[in-house]
Amino acid sequence: MNSKKPGAWRLFSATLGVLAAGVFGATPAQAVVPVVKTVPWVATHPQIPHSTYPGRAIRLKGTSSQQGANFQYSWDFGDGAAPAVGVVSDMNAIEASHTYVGPAGQVWSARLTVTDLSTGQAASRTYYVEMKAKSLEVEANVAIDEGLWYLHKTQFRSPGVCSDCSNWQQGGAASLGYHGVTAANLNAFMVNGHQVAGSADNPYTDTVTRGMRFLFTQLSVRGIGVQADGVNGGTYNPDVNGNGLSIYNAQNEGYQTGMLLSTIVASGTPNALAPSGPANVIGRKYIDIAQDIVDNISYCQYDSPFGGGWYYTCNGYNDNSISQWMAIGILGARSFGALLPQNAGTLKPNVVPEWNKVWLRSSQVAPNPPNYDNGAGYFGYQGGSHVWGPYAVTASGMVQLVMDGIGRGSSPVGGPSWEGAETFMRENWGNDLIYPGNPYYSIKDYYYGLFSFTKAMLLHDPDGDGVPNPITCLRSFKHDTDKRPSDWYGAELGKIDGCNGLLATSNGVARTLILDQDAAGYWSGHNFDGQQYPFETAWAIMMLNRTVFESGVPVAVAKAIPNPAVVGQTVTLDGADSFHQDGARSIKSWQWDFNNDGVWDATGPVVTRSFPALGSYPVVLRVTDDANPEKSATTTVMVQVSIPPLAPTANANGPYNFCPATPKWFLDGTGSVNPDQGQSEPGRPGDTIQSYAWDLNGSGQFNGASGPQPDVKAFFQGLGVGNYVVQLKVTDTTASSFPSSGMGNLSGVASAAVNVRDAGDAACAACIANLAARAKPGKIQLTWSHVAGVDSYNVYRSTLSGGPYSLIGKTSSNYATWLDSTVVNGTTYHYVVRRVAANSDELCQSNQASATAANR
Repeated sequence: MNSKKPGAWRLFSATLGVLAAGVFGATPAQAVVPVVKTVPWVATHPQIPHSTYPGRAIRLKGTSSQQGANFQYSWDFGDGAAPAVGVVSDMNAIEASHTYVGPAGQVWSARLTVTDLSTGQAASRTYYVEMKAKSLEVEANVAIDEGLWYLHKTQFRSPGVCSDCSNWQQGGAASLGYHGVTAANLNAFMVNGHQVAGSADNPYTDTVTRGMRFLFTQLSVRGIGVQADGVNGGTYNPDVNGNGLSIYNAQNEGYQTGMLLSTIVASGTPNALAPSGPANVIGRKYIDIAQDIVDNISYCQYDSPFGGGWYYTCNGYNDNSISQWMAIGILGARSFGALLPQNAGTLKPNVVPEWNKVWLRSSQVAPNPPNYDNGAGYFGYQGGSHVWGPYAVTASGMVQLVMDGIGRGSSPVGGPSWEGAETFMRENWGNDLIYPGNPYYSIKDYYYGLFSFTKAMLLHDPDGDGVPNPITCLRSFKHDTDKRPSDWYGAELGKIDGCNGLLATSNGVARTLILDQDAAGYWSGHNFDGQQYPFETAWAIMMLNRTVFESGVPVAVAKAIPNPAVVGQTVTLDGADSFHQDGARSIKSWQWDFNNDGVWDATGPVVTRSFPALGSYPVVLRVTDDANPEKSATTTVMVQVSIPPLAPTANANGPYNFCPATPKWFLDGTGSVNPDQGQSEPGRPGDTIQSYAWDLNGSGQFNGASGPQPDVKAFFQGLGVGNYVVQLKVTDTTASSFPSSGMGNLSGVASAAVNVRDAGDAACAACIANLAARAKPGKIQLTWSHVAGVDSYNVYRSTLSGGPYSLIGKTSSNYATWLDSTVVNGTTYHYVVRRVAANSDELCQSNQASATAANR
């Protein structure tokens, strides 16, 4: 058995499990066994369940390898409701809508089964759903989940351009002839962690793979020549890699080349090889293709003396609507490893960003610093004209400012000015309440511009070092403004705006998008031009995920145990469930702000804290990944400090990695906490946890096992190798301890992942196999071989051979030794050691070693 240490709450779910149904009389020659897949919420961590919240109907999402009148699907929702049954008419989209009812933290194991009625062959997959308290974050996650499914369903799978490729050029609200729609939709999948290299069990892996095959066919190749140097005079050669090639999208070059480049970058795989495309594209590394696209963007910069922007055609003119796509392509390619001429290690001049500043300076209406009182600062379309209007040009200008390394505090004298543009945006941020539904005047009703603005705020880089310094609070720099800073993403009308401490006067991006989403899962109709409607779903998904071209981002997850708590009680704050959407990245640091004052008070995945008075305490967790540049994410857990009677907080521990050689597989609920333990009304028995009940199969019935540490090896060996979920319900004695409350006994529920491995699995092969125990008078010495790369070890002990075991200590020493000096002479003790990851998850259990201390 292997689990995380006791005391760290693991409200979690498990990876998707596979259970093959039996054959009902069919011979192998007759059998057509469907391959069933269900959509994971997190591609890199399929054990994390899809979220729902009270009153919300969600779609359960799956696919099959077979379809037709003789193939029947059944969605068992896992909560006792009647299954949804039907014919598999579209093997790429088998869905059912359902509204779950239950307490926050409850996880349901739904199951999709597809049966070949002609043979009786069937297969099934689980689909986990967790009830969450309704919040902006949870609603945004549900919106993303539904939006990606809509894009998956509307992918056109027979474009006739290449073998096994797909696009979004036909059918549905997500379609248009533009290749950029396919690029944007692929980008939306990729920034949520769904990649070509993803698991074959994830239906979206095929969606993305087919789409990328199409995308590369839409690239064109041409030669590249010298370009005018508008900054230094003369000409220069923008061909960084010296191969004489430039790559672009010919359909609508100015707009779509940057979009396709961003999608290639979002793959996160610079060394992957293009599976399709023309000569000099197919078979080449993504990074080499990206470099040739960047070379093309440099070459196509408008080469008039007042140039510096981009146009529909190469070297055509300046256009602030189009220029943002070239800028965003350059920003993404820079993080991918592609270079602008001035960064190529040659004697090439610093042209592209410097020349672009000339264009931005001439196209921005003077903001009149230092107080920006004239209300200007906006960018024009093809010059210093048009305020917001149909071209979304101010936000586009802000994206270009990011490319040029201009932000708060670094705007050059004489412009262009970040502060001027941001002031203009803040002064007009609430226009959606004045001109509702009017994209000409309201940025939040014009997704083309809203997406540009979101990109600029996320990628804000005031010193131009390539490390974003995102802006959370949108500001106006006018000295007499009544517009206070506002949380441009998270503000909710009528709720406290975290940027100013007052009630928000308008919604931020997240609430706007959630309210705008169609019941079918898509977004449409929020642009000045109907040709932009098909892009909206992808843009909305990326804005909700707060990403642009990353191949996934870190996600902070914080839990507290117990919660609620009583005054002065030690509360464990656990961020170990934080994860990364990009499977190639991991979380490297955890920081905690106990009182939401902006000061980080503690570090580490698991910390403790007590709270001195009754009330609600917002505790902020920030996690940072190992990318370069690194990325961070934050979340807030509200710790409630109240008075008894209080429900216990369950801790199902985990994740569990069970290996065949381990004699017993224990679950561990001993970390569950009853906050009012021992308290009662006068003359009544003290409140305590009286029962531990486990649901092992997702039935919703907590009758699979009982007790704080049950051995479940027989049950899970019967299921076989795979990934599962268990739930623990702990129940207290409130009814007898606090009878005047009128409450019954109170319960808490938590869940955990169970991973059943085979003997050859790397997790089992790396187990410590040479733990040894040597007895001394009054102490026992443990030794084992250190495993390279292990962060620390947890040491467990029991007086029963085979356990269950209790944690007695931990060590990060490379000497791989532990001295137990708390033994009683004459008593035999049994020990195991478990490897621990950086996030405090236990990875594998050692052999058992035993010893008996004795007097000399």
